[in-house]
This record gives sequence, C-alpha cells and structure tokens, in this order.
Amino acid sequence: MNLQEKLFETTAALRARATQIAAQRSVVIKDSFAALTVAGRELNKVARRHAARFVKENSTIAVNAGKDVSALARSTYATLSRRAAPQKAARKAPAARKRAVRKAA
Repeated sequence: MNLQEKLFETTAALRARATQIAAQRSVVIKDSFAALTVAGRELNKVARRHAARFVKENSTIAVNAGKDVSALARSTYATLSRRAAPQKAARKAPAARKRAVRKAA
C-alpha cells in the first residue's frame, strides 16, 4: 500500500466519522429544540392566564397609572417645546479666521 492509498483511506474514514458525529448532534439539537418549543407554549399559556387575572384585578391601578404617565408626558412636552433653540454663533469669514490665528500666534 502506498502513501496515496493510505491517505485516501484515512480521509474516507475521517469523513465517515464526521458525518456520523454530525448526525448524532443534529438529533440532540432537534430534541432540545422540541423540548424548548413545548416549554415555550406552556409558559405562554401560564403568562396569558396570569396576565388576564392581573388586568382584571388591577384595572383601576392601570388606568390611574396611564393617566399619570399621560400627564407627565404632556408637561414634559410643554416644557421642552417652550424652550427656544440657542442662537448659533456667527462664523467668521475664512480670511478673518486666518488673521485672528496669526495675531494670536
């Protein structure tokens, strides 16, 4: 058996092993993904049930909180819209800037 045949044989064996490992990992990943999907559905059901119950029991609190947030947003907007933008300083012409730099130096 020469070197080239040995190299081909070893490469084929490595390729077969890599394919087998990849197949095993894909099965594990599919199982994990399926378990996560089921858990996500169950969590969604629980969250919906408790959220609905919370809203029913605390609707007055939610309404009052909404009113407070609205009032805060309105007053903040009114405060911000009253402010005038600061005036930009007038830029000097390029020649005037050059003279000012020369005088300073």
